[in-house]
Amino acid sequence: MSREANKSQPESWSHPTTSQRAFGCLKDLDWPSAKVADVGAGRGHFSYLLGEHLRRQGIEPHEHIFPCDLIPASFEYDALQCQSILPDGRLPFEDHSLDAAISIEVIEHVEDQFAFLREMARVVKPGGLVIVTTPNTLNANSRVRNLVWGFPLLFDPLPLSQHDPRLLGGHIHPISPYFLAYTALRSGLENLEFYGDRTKTSAVVWTILLSPFLWIGGLLNHMRLKRKHPDIAQANTSLIRAQSTWETLTSRTTILQTRVADRQVAG
Repeated sequence: MSREANKSQPESWSHPTTSQRAFGCLKDLDWPSAKVADVGAGRGHFSYLLGEHLRRQGIEPHEHIFPCDLIPASFEYDALQCQSILPDGRLPFEDHSLDAAISIEVIEHVEDQFAFLREMARVVKPGGLVIVTTPNTLNANSRVRNLVWGFPLLFDPLPLSQHDPRLLGGHIHPISPYFLAYTALRSGLENLEFYGDRTKTSAVVWTILLSPFLWIGGLLNHMRLKRKHPDIAQANTSLIRAQSTWETLTSRTTILQTRVADRQVAG
């Protein structure tokens, strides 16, 4: 027998707009049969969104949503049981057993980002979805903040005497959209698509003010790359363009949607 859901929605440790946008990436799943991992589920905000969506369709959440976290005691959505991520980072799921794995604002908290994405790819079926979100270090105001302060937006000096992997104090490993994409490709993922969550007004202002410098600087550096390493420039064309789209320059969060490559089974 399934447990009753919380009457109140668990608080989100990420911005609610990020969860809503990530939720939209799962809209085409066949929910009567789909199985989805919420990796780094925190208090359970995203699991709650999915679970209540399924309840409205008459589908029991516990048969389709599988949250896990390094600290499962933080999980507050009673309709589901949060499993523990192992100390070595291994996820508590069998190989290729899920249709999707989603991780919201977690990858910046982990020490080995390659191992993290490889684990997500391991537990998802070939062709299944892997979705990762992280603070966008390339929006315009984050670029300016990094220039004048040395820290991108949502990353600050950390306590040196203790470590709590949750909240902003756990932001130990900023990763830009390009290097997130590179890590995904190296982890057996393909069909990369970038999205943003919400537009920051301050980033819009900075983008407009800096647009001549961004355009000229990007053009000169791309020309230099094409001259010195034409093969690398050609292979990276789409990823380089993704660094300077309006959405990248103005959104608070990067959302990367990928799929597990068929060769992942052999790997």
